Amino acid sequence: MLIKKTYILLSFLSMSLLAFCFCKPMFDNDDDKAKIVIKNTRNTLTYLHYKPAQIDDKFSENVFDKYMEYIDPAKRFLLQSDYDFFKKDRHNLDDFYKTEDLKFYHSTVDSIYKRIEESEKYALEILDKPFDFNQKESIDLDYKTSKYAKDKKDAKELWRKYLKYNVLLEITSMQDRLTDNKKGKKEENEFIDPLDDDKDKKKITKDTPFAEVEKIAREDVKELITDYFRRLKKRKKNTYFTVYMNSFTEQYDPHTSYYSPQDKEDFDVTMSGQLEGIGAKLQDKKGYATIAELVVGGPAWKGGKLEVGDQILKVAQGKKGEPVNIVGMLLDEAIRLIRGKKGTEVILTVKKKDSSTQEISIVRDVIEYDEIFARSSIITDAKGDKYGIIYLPEFYTSMGDKTGRDPSDDVLKEIEILKKENIKGLVFDVRNNGGGSLEEVVQISGLFIKNGPIVQVKRSDGMLKVHEDKDNTIAYDGPLVVMVNELSASASEILAAAMQDYGRAVIVGSPKTFGKGTVQTVLPLDRNTGSDEYGAVKLTIQKFYRVNGGSTQLKGVNSDISMVDQFTYSDYSEASRTEALAWDQIGALNFAKWTNPFDLKVIKAKSEARLKNNTHLKLIDDSFKFIKTMEDTKSVPLNIAEYKAYRSAREDKIKKFEDLDKYKNNFKFAMTQIDAATAKKDTVFKARRENWFKGLQKDVYLEESINVLRDLR
Repeated sequence: MLIKKTYILLSFLSMSLLAFCFCKPMFDNDDDKAKIVIKNTRNTLTYLHYKPAQIDDKFSENVFDKYMEYIDPAKRFLLQSDYDFFKKDRHNLDDFYKTEDLKFYHSTVDSIYKRIEESEKYALEILDKPFDFNQKESIDLDYKTSKYAKDKKDAKELWRKYLKYNVLLEITSMQDRLTDNKKGKKEENEFIDPLDDDKDKKKITKDTPFAEVEKIAREDVKELITDYFRRLKKRKKNTYFTVYMNSFTEQYDPHTSYYSPQDKEDFDVTMSGQLEGIGAKLQDKKGYATIAELVVGGPAWKGGKLEVGDQILKVAQGKKGEPVNIVGMLLDEAIRLIRGKKGTEVILTVKKKDSSTQEISIVRDVIEYDEIFARSSIITDAKGDKYGIIYLPEFYTSMGDKTGRDPSDDVLKEIEILKKENIKGLVFDVRNNGGGSLEEVVQISGLFIKNGPIVQVKRSDGMLKVHEDKDNTIAYDGPLVVMVNELSASASEILAAAMQDYGRAVIVGSPKTFGKGTVQTVLPLDRNTGSDEYGAVKLTIQKFYRVNGGSTQLKGVNSDISMVDQFTYSDYSEASRTEALAWDQIGALNFAKWTNPFDLKVIKAKSEARLKNNTHLKLIDDSFKFIKTMEDTKSVPLNIAEYKAYRSAREDKIKKFEDLDKYKNNFKFAMTQIDAATAKKDTVFKARRENWFKGLQKDVYLEESINVLRDLR
């Protein structure tokens, strides 16, 4: 949950203290800059965080464990001797944090670079020779319990098993696709290896000797692993510095983070759904920034010269700019060269698919990625009754930009469009919505009630603020269902809780939501100028509470109609994080409940009767239980016969769940008139909407939500 205005400060922090803590001395190198980042981050969190961490040896232990997990999560690079050497400072990191001492950080990063170089040599040597898939051995994939390699010999052995496992996967994948072709999916009894970009594609048939199949698979894996190491070695040291810093910040709570200047830029794009650039999505293809998709309506699309598959070789900032070779550059760095302010020119030197080279001039503009914005659909049931669904992926915000978009405006527009279709009920879908702007969720909640408090927000000093809907107008007063799951967090939980407390809507979905009841803001670390030169820190400054006084922290919002889903047997919630702030509650507010109440007990009883005999939902439950057992299976055989038997047994169990893909509800989904008009001009938009409809067609949770709307009428 983020406050829209990022300059909010707590009143007890004086300006003189700010001037002392957030000074901006000159620096001569990266270390000087890093020390300023550490100091300003520490001071920001000490004085502004909701519950500042106690910086002691226990804090140091937790930082150490988190950092070691982050820099080598699969224990694939560092040796046990490295870990033991670093562990000597396990109780010193609190002191290093207080004094901005960087020696531990440098030591770890230097070691990881060294071990990456060594691992690359191991990997390439190993992949030069065939694997013996008749040998009986297995690989342990449980990285949480795995150990560091005892020495370099042991490290090479771990890499051998890891690479052998990947080659085994590639072999079986190739053979599977060959079998599929044999069953009639292709006229030719052959498989063209998609990982090979050469014009002369490698082929296998049923008669290809296993040694040749193994060689093709091994070469493919070698190509992939070579590119993997290329990207690892290109990773700049400041990337590890961000990881180092976040090992400290996350000890305050899971939602407190340090953002490098690049991370802050990405965060702003995510929150607003907008960026300034050429309107092209890129992918790293063997070191080449390759066009994966053009944003319809964007500058590159309008220009008509840049095409999917084109490789960008150089980037120049206008006609006077010196072209910068980006071949082999990390994709993130290449993207930042291509992005730029609206109205500025970028000149791309591009290798076309026919191998010719062109210079393409593009004037940058504001690009919107509509996938994060609110969208709606008209749902018609078997009786011909119409219902509406509004899906809100996140509570984005324009951040005060007059040209930007706010979800409250977008949701209101979708409501007005759906009302003209004479819908008999509305589903508001915030599944997988991790939150966003506090101001926006208050305004959106207000669209469904006359007026009143929406959420209470408390500072660490006890000061309480009530966020209210003061507008007496109601945008939609018909039957309402709010759909949630365990990834519905923060702002989504405020919306669901308010609608539940007011008796305004029925909450349908996972047994409970994520359980994030905290509010964050983002502050620049260079507080004198407000620039992002040092990056920024996102920190928790408040906790929020329902109007009934309860907290969603850790406990989330319990659904009225509870249905098992893929998160029921997983541990993704806030409560799984040891750093999470505690649950508590405060006093309830006086508020007027919805004037047209429904009998929730009756609604729940009707739903329970339907779901009790729902064989599809029972099959979903069984499938997620099975997936959980698969996740718990960590040891995999590397003998090809044993692996195929292991996989065959697993696939036999999976066959039981094939009917899940065949399920379809009896609804018809249609675009609104505005979307239909857009789809006529924008084929990508049309395809995305149709793909969304395909998902909704298989959505048993939506089906029950419509059933609930019928009961509410």
